[in-house]
Amino acid sequence: MYTDSKILKSLFYIQMISSFLVVVGHFTASVLYFNDPFWVVALNQISRYGTVLLTIATGYLTAYSFDKKQPSFREFFKSKLIYIFIPFLVSGVLYHYLLKNGMPHTVGDIANIVLGKTGDHLYFVFMICQYYVVAYFLRNVITKRNILYVIWILLAVQYVYIHYLHQGWLGLTTRHMLPTWIFTLYMGHLIYWYREWILTFLRNNRSILMVVTGVSTAAAIYFVVSSKLFVAVHLTFVFATLLSFLVLMVFFLELVDHLHIKFRKGLTYFIFLFHSAFLILFKDFFYQVFGEVSWIFQNTWYSLLYLLGIFVCSALFSVLLVQLVKRLERAWASMGKIRRERLQ
Repeated sequence: MYTDSKILKSLFYIQMISSFLVVVGHFTASVLYFNDPFWVVALNQISRYGTVLLTIATGYLTAYSFDKKQPSFREFFKSKLIYIFIPFLVSGVLYHYLLKNGMPHTVGDIANIVLGKTGDHLYFVFMICQYYVVAYFLRNVITKRNILYVIWILLAVQYVYIHYLHQGWLGLTTRHMLPTWIFTLYMGHLIYWYREWILTFLRNNRSILMVVTGVSTAAAIYFVVSSKLFVAVHLTFVFATLLSFLVLMVFFLELVDHLHIKFRKGLTYFIFLFHSAFLILFKDFFYQVFGEVSWIFQNTWYSLLYLLGIFVCSALFSVLLVQLVKRLERAWASMGKIRRERLQ
């Protein structure tokens, strides 16, 4: 029997893999400036799974929260403010400082931070913030009863918006906007609402599970060897990642009783937010000490050690941030309690 507790643990492992793939993507993008052996190109292509896996997982966890916790407006958005939006703004200021050697001081600087334009990956958080607002107000509109019909409308919305409707207002790309990801996010809702049926079906039909695994593996190989670059929002890539998501869910559900990585709320998100800072700092350090970094990227083992160092530093820093944000959350709750007692 797959319980919600076990499923949430398996999702945490998927999120950890996703955050690592995001780090790999930005790392290999840097390496490609100096060297482009097959393994670097392959990792760069595979790394694009990371963002889509995170998107589906976000949809799943949001649907879980609405169903099991039924948060009030204040509860839902207070959590997003503490764990999502404030760290997003902090990271925006950090990247502005690292890339421009100064603190933001103009209206344009502030706007770029809020719009997620100071770091190449911050578009994703700007989009997710839009999603949380829309998802909360549509939580009683898009439901389990109608998702099997609505999902096709959302598929059309995602396709039409990307190819025909998007306008680059305020310098925002298609990736910044919620309609670009709306189908991918609500696939997470669909998987949550039909999790029992999906997982039971795959568990009881191992031959079909093997076929799904084979197709998802073949798709990954195709993306690696293809001369065409499949971006994360490309629907072909989304469907391939969806299959991989289901395979990973089943795989980790078989292992959750044997794996003992402690769940930490916000950990994978903070790795996503701040890993690029370590990419910048590592690169600046090696430039200052050695004058250039190409010798690292031209050696496979040095490159892999470099990647491991960035991920480990990002993870350790994120663990510290998790503790800090927990204290902030407790302090916020305490102030709220004191305020209510005074009013009484």
